[in-house]
Amino acid sequence: MSGESRDLFHGIVIREGGASTATPGEVNQEQQQGVKREADQYMPTTNVTRIMRCVLPAHVKIADDAKEAIQACVSEFINFITAEANNICHRDYRRTVTPEDVLAAMASLGFGDYIEPLIVFLNKHRAHQELERGSMNQLAQFVRRDDDNGGLVHHHQPL
Repeated sequence: MSGESRDLFHGIVIREGGASTATPGEVNQEQQQGVKREADQYMPTTNVTRIMRCVLPAHVKIADDAKEAIQACVSEFINFITAEANNICHRDYRRTVTPEDVLAAMASLGFGDYIEPLIVFLNKHRAHQELERGSMNQLAQFVRRDDDNGGLVHHHQPL
């Protein structure tokens, strides 16, 4: 290796020739802090495992280190796309990242093949949200009031 490189899983800087920059006591402390800090940034392992199981046959076992590797890759990919989407927002003088910003980021980073399926998913998601909002609006039209007999009567209120 030329120059320095950072070990993704342990947060230890390795210099040319393989010499670590920290003493053994510092290495253990750096490893614990580095793993904790990186773990906070990662997508939860349970979510990664659930997604992996959806794709793999039921009889397949997944090693813990394979789960961790996929977890690190997925999280890095999300950070990569999100950073570009955030840059797009800043260029447009906006503060909120929208789904369209994420799609534009994916296109600009060379993931254009995924845009169409993501648009289909996004449209289905938005339609589902509209259905949920509609059902919540219908529930809000009814108010519970006591009648003279102590029972509850539902009254329809005009919008």
